[in-house]
Formats: sequence, structure tokens, C-alpha cells
Amino acid sequence: MPTVLAHLFWIFQLAFLIGAMPASAQESWVKLSVSTLEADLTPWARIVKDREKIKTIEEVLVASAPLRPNGEEGVVNFGFSSAAYWFVVPLSNTESQPLERLLVFEPTWLDDVRVTLIDARGGRQNMVGGDTFPFAQRAEPNRRINFNLAIQPGANTLLVRVETRDAFYVGMKLIESNRFFRDDAAQWTYFGLLYGALLSLLLFNFVLFVSTREASYLAYSAYLLCFIMSHLTYNGHSFPWLFPDSPEISNWAISIFVHLYCLSGLAFAVYFLDLKNKVPFAYRLAIGCMIALVTSFVVTGALGGYRWQVTGAIAWITVYSILALTLGIVALAKRNQAAIYYMVGSAVGLFGSTVSSLTVMSVLPYSFITFRAVDFGMLIDAIMLSLALAERISRGNRMERLRRFFSPAVANQLLSARNEDLYSPHQREIVVVFLDLRGYTNFTLTHGSEEVMRMLAEFHAVMGELIASHGATLERFSGDGMMLFFNDPVEIPDPAVKACRMTIDMQSRFENLQKVWEARSYSLSLGAGIAQGVAIIGAIGFEGRRDYAAIGNVTNLAARLCAQAQAGQTIVCSVVAKNVSQILPLQPMGALILKGYDHPVDCFEMVNPVKQ
Repeated sequence: MPTVLAHLFWIFQLAFLIGAMPASAQESWVKLSVSTLEADLTPWARIVKDREKIKTIEEVLVASAPLRPNGEEGVVNFGFSSAAYWFVVPLSNTESQPLERLLVFEPTWLDDVRVTLIDARGGRQNMVGGDTFPFAQRAEPNRRINFNLAIQPGANTLLVRVETRDAFYVGMKLIESNRFFRDDAAQWTYFGLLYGALLSLLLFNFVLFVSTREASYLAYSAYLLCFIMSHLTYNGHSFPWLFPDSPEISNWAISIFVHLYCLSGLAFAVYFLDLKNKVPFAYRLAIGCMIALVTSFVVTGALGGYRWQVTGAIAWITVYSILALTLGIVALAKRNQAAIYYMVGSAVGLFGSTVSSLTVMSVLPYSFITFRAVDFGMLIDAIMLSLALAERISRGNRMERLRRFFSPAVANQLLSARNEDLYSPHQREIVVVFLDLRGYTNFTLTHGSEEVMRMLAEFHAVMGELIASHGATLERFSGDGMMLFFNDPVEIPDPAVKACRMTIDMQSRFENLQKVWEARSYSLSLGAGIAQGVAIIGAIGFEGRRDYAAIGNVTNLAARLCAQAQAGQTIVCSVVAKNVSQILPLQPMGALILKGYDHPVDCFEMVNPVKQ
């Protein structure tokens, strides 16, 4: 009897409510039939805010001044709210038989969803779900929260109570099951393309890390992985895979991966832009933000719980994006050409993440584009950063090629200038230095090949260090000697002075090396010649093997002066002597007969000022 009375009570109450509605409200019933495969419910709902979370169904049904939907595309958005919200939707089944439909919700992070369907006879269907309930409780094993409803013929009233600690927006649909599966397949096509592109970039850069062991590629791979994992969690994909019976762990995973995404992104910026060496203040800023991010994660989680931490995660996405763009601009201002791609990618990522964050926080109206802006922005960002890393590889290859001929400082300058005409033939006045080991031929006849190569390695190491520090261009090695020149490819002031000072340092360092060799019974010494004049400079050779060379009388003259020099002696031509005589001490040698010259050549001996 009590059950019959309860049914009669609901019948009379529903009849009263329907009769009390104005004509316009009665027309807002959602009419359903067999041909209705999908229906948005949110635009038809009366919304009641339950601030204290204590309202009953009876109170909600008769509540006055309810809220009206203010969202777009079938979604209502309240930002962050600690209240519960009730949605009252009148349904009308125009068929003579019950209709089976799935009640499906967006987004996937609604914590507590309680559904009550009341038919015209007072019969009730009660269901509970959400992302704080085990995954197996869902009607269909799907990332979206869903319930199976049997909608009876005639008038029905659907009441939905929703709570969530995350950003509060709700979309509800009634969908026929086959339509639901087709819609889900279309969504998986979208996600599949997105994840496929990101995973391809991740795999490519991780393989580069394995082959190069360069930290930038590892940081970038971690950055992509954390974004993919955060995207999987807040879109509900990871729930059935990772912790289907521990929904609270799945919820916390969202903020954890978002914080890791920001942290790995900053680490990538530090390594890729080489902030520690090139922009120290930006490096300190990035490290400070990384410390603040970790501190924020710990403090918000410990003191404020889940809501504070997820709010902090959303805020950090915007902060990180702004900081990444700033670091790119600063690096570009420091003539880091690879920062162009980084800056563009960061700008697009900033725009996308900001739009999505503001949409989730109810600042911007909801739409598919605004909510998914972070997806599009991140994909473009990932592509641009991959191009930036590719530019880094290209830059590294060009640097290695340039360092075959030029000092690191000159090579960096050439790379910054992006001088693509570097190897084109041109004329320029240069200062050429020839070095030659005295006693080398006899040494090779009396010592084994391993000892010869050991001696040359020591000689080249000492000379190579001075070549790099003085900014000389190495033209070639010739076994026991080498040819260098100054004033190309980058013009410098006083090239003759720089060449002479380098040679003085070389003779001094060679004396130290001689002492080591004398202990091994090596009898070797160093002679040098320096000449100044115009040369033709450019790439010579054949396809697959080219060198950067200087050709002209000045190179021949420097070689002849070197051949004339005795042990520990450096001979310079008259042009060099004229340009350095006011700075460095010289000793006239008179006119010497040099091989290949039909007239005597004025020569000068350079005196080491330390030995004067």
C-alpha cells in the first residue's frame, strides 16, 4: 500500500507541475521517438544550485528562480565551484514502448553524478557514477561517464545532480547505443591522429637521444611523454588502463602529469637553449621557476588537497607557456638561431593552452575549438620544437665542418651570421703562417709508427690549442707542419700582429714540449715563416671531399720563409715587419735568396720579447 500511495503522490505532483507551467515551458519538453538518435539535454534543463549540498529531489522539483543554461554547444560552465548543481529535464516519450537510451556526460572528470528518472506513474530509476567511482560501474566501458536509461512512454522527468572538484562544466546527451559507438569511433579517430603524431615525434627524438646521448633530446622526449600522459588522464583514456578500481589515484594523476609536463618543458628549454652558458640570468630564472613549481605541487597537495592542486596545475600551464616564450625571445636576442623555431612553437603553445585554460575556468565560452585549442597548440609546438632540434643537428654538423678550419669563436660567429657564401671563391689580404718540425724525417726513420703518431698527436694538441685561442684559420696539416692564416673568413684588425703573437706563443710552448721529448731522446725543433699579401680563398677539391684553401704568392712566400728558418726561429717578410715593428721586436736579416724567387727577398727575424 505505501508503494501505491507513493506512486499516486508522484503522479499528482508531476501533474501539478505540468499544469502549473506556462505554455512556453510546457513546449520545452524534450520529445523523443524511435527516430531520435541523439538529443542535447543541457539547453532544456532547469538548473538549481545546491550550495549546501542538502537539497532533496522534492525541493529541487519545486525550486523557484532556477538558473538557466549559459553555455554554448550544449554545455553549461560554472568555472570552479564547491556547490552541487541539479539539472531538471522534462522528457516526453512519444512512442508506446519504452526507449533505451544512453545518458552520456562531458567532460570526463565529473566526480559525482547522481541520476534519477521519474516516469508518469512515479516509477524511478536511480543511478550513481562519476570519476570517483570504479570504472566497471559504467553502463558502457567508455571514457565518458554514461548510464543506461529506459524512458517510459509519456511524460518523464530526469533529475541529475553533479559535483566536481575540477573545473565545473557539464554537457548531457541522450544517445542511441549504435549512434554512441559511431560517435566514439569518430572521436578515437581524432585522438588517434593526435597521439600518433605526438608518439612519432617522441620515438624519433628518443632514438636521437640514444644515438647522441645529448640531454636536449631526452628532455624533449620527457616533455612529449608528460603531455601525452596528462592528455590521456584528463580525457579519461587512462582510467580503464591504469587504475580502474582506484579512481582517486587516476584523478590525482592528472595534476601530477601536468606539473611534470611543465617541469620537463623548462628542463628542455634549459638544455636546448644552452641557457647556463649563453644567458645566465635566464638560466637562473628557469631554475627558480622549476623550484617554485615543485614547491607549489607539494604545498598545494599537502595543504589544499586535490582542488588546490588541480587549480595550481591549470595556472602553471599558462605560467610555463609565458615563460617558455620569454626564454625563446631572450635566446633569439642572443643570436641563437635555433631559438626561432622554439619561440614560434612556444607562442602557439601559449595561445592554445591559454585558450583551453580560460575555457575550462569559464572565462571563455565553451566550444570544441576553444576546449581543444591546447591539442592543436601542443601539436604545432611539438612539430616546431622538433624542427628546432633538427636545426640543432644541422647547426652541429655545420659547426663540426667549420671547426675543421676555424677556431670555435670564428665558427660560432659564422654560424650566427648564417653565411651561406662562406665557401665561394674570393680575394682578400691575409697573413699566412707556416710551421715545420726540424728533424722530422730522421725521426720517422729511427722510430716506429706508433711512436711517430704519438709525437704528432702531442705536437698537434699543443699547437691546436693555440690556434683556437688566437682565432687562426687552419688551412691544412702536412705531416710535420701546418699552414694557418688570419683575416679570413672574418676580417680582423691587425692580423699581422695577431699572427706574430701566436707564433711567439707557439715557440714558447714548443720549448716546454721539447723538454718532454728530450727525456725520450727525441731531437726535434720548430721553424716558422710569416708572410702577408692577397690570396684567392675558397673551397677546392671534388664532390665528397673539399677543403677551405688559400692560393697565391703569399702562401708560397710563407712556406719559403719557414724552410729558411733554423731551429726555434721565425722569419717574416718585409710587409709583416712594417706592420708589427712598432709593437714587436724584429732583427733584420738582409735580403735572402729563396727557392723559386729570381730576386733576393728582404727578411726579418722575430725576436721573442720574453727572452730579450
